[in-house]
Amino acid sequence: MDPTLFIQLAGGLVYLLAGGDLLVRGAVALARRFHVSPIAIALTVVAFGTSLPELVVVVQASLAGYPGLVFGNVVGSNIANVLLVLGTAAVIYPVMHGEHSVRRDCLVMVVATLLLVALSATGTLDVLEGVILLCGLVAVNVLTAKEAAKAYRDASLKAPMEWVLGLPRNPRTIALFIVVGAIGLPLGANLVVDAAVQIAAHLGVSDTVVGLTVLAVGTSLPELATTVVAAVQRRTDVAIGTVVGSNIFNILAILGVGAVISSAPIEVPSGFNTLDFPVMLGVAIVLSAFVWLGRPIGRTAGVLFLAGYGAYVVALLLRAGGAAY
Repeated sequence: MDPTLFIQLAGGLVYLLAGGDLLVRGAVALARRFHVSPIAIALTVVAFGTSLPELVVVVQASLAGYPGLVFGNVVGSNIANVLLVLGTAAVIYPVMHGEHSVRRDCLVMVVATLLLVALSATGTLDVLEGVILLCGLVAVNVLTAKEAAKAYRDASLKAPMEWVLGLPRNPRTIALFIVVGAIGLPLGANLVVDAAVQIAAHLGVSDTVVGLTVLAVGTSLPELATTVVAAVQRRTDVAIGTVVGSNIFNILAILGVGAVISSAPIEVPSGFNTLDFPVMLGVAIVLSAFVWLGRPIGRTAGVLFLAGYGAYVVALLLRAGGAAY
């Protein structure tokens, strides 16, 4: 296999992650200069920022007609967010939730996962089903906005955003961040999708397997970076909220957009019904159980999470040559 394909894939991921990071920082800084309230920023740019890589990859894959990458990236990212991201953070320092709303969000995550599984039962995800997912996103955002507005405290929202993002202040720097980010995201998506398809062809596996593994982990790097930094600084109360919010957005927004813009219904890989959907639902329920019981995800659980992710990847590789994918 041509090693330049892996270089292209790595380069594309760098463009994706750096572009998304710069665009979010620039957009938040711009909103601050125009005195947009921190709550509005938190509910829009910051909330969706870590899922930008998944979004642009899915949009590109939908337009190019690669359904395996569409579903693989989203489902694989949701699994990696819980088992790999939270597992890694928990090994460093026990992860716990500090917001009451996380309980509700965990329930929303489980319901959204069940909705996706139900809509996918026909074997495709069409425009109407994409609209249903997007309507679910609107409903969730309205509910969150009402709750956040009721409990609005400027100081409590400003500090976490400054800590996570580190915002530019100079207007020229802000403009540079936004422009470079806006260019880097689509460029990275093109490189990643093209390289992933070619790598899958050379390895003799489907693009679905590549989407579930390489792309899923690559596009989950923003969540991984955020939670690892949180764990090192012992501020893991933000970790679960970041992962849960990202997983909800991945299902409702990213797959919703992918289905709406696709020229034809997106085919659901048949193997998802026997392995990937059950695993995604299972890890969502396990995470929700920790939250609802009020128990931190300790180091032992973190090791089990990582072992579970390893077992999932092994199962994927064992089935890679089968007809299920």
